Amino acid sequence: MRIARLELARYGHFTDRVLEFPEGARDFHVVFGANEAGKSTVLAAIEDLLFGIPQRSPYRFLHDYREMRIGATIENAAEAFSFFRRKGGSDSLVDAAGNPVAGGEGRLGSLLAGTDRAFFERMFSLDHGRL
Repeated sequence: MRIARLELARYGHFTDRVLEFPEGARDFHVVFGANEAGKSTVLAAIEDLLFGIPQRSPYRFLHDYREMRIGATIENAAEAFSFFRRKGGSDSLVDAAGNPVAGGEGRLGSLLAGTDRAFFERMFSLDHGRL
């Protein structure tokens, strides 16, 4: 699975920010920026996008819980899947119009191939605290 597009619609201090990760021969992307630019927020957004926004998220300081949205297009060799994650206990995977995605977590789970949040954090979420 690869992330082709990440949309920070309403998350943390971001509003309508889109990051594109075009496919390339080496297909490796590095996100860098100055201190306090939002790199850790982007990392948290990816985790929350894939595994759900926690009940008490520290990233609601600009957008209320009801408004929080993270979107993405993720793909593998067989398909591309575009969706948004809203904060909520059920049907939190929605399309661009806000309608629940058919298959919900099962559809996303098939692209994640059994990866859970703990494994993802250990393998792909190295930050200063975890270092």
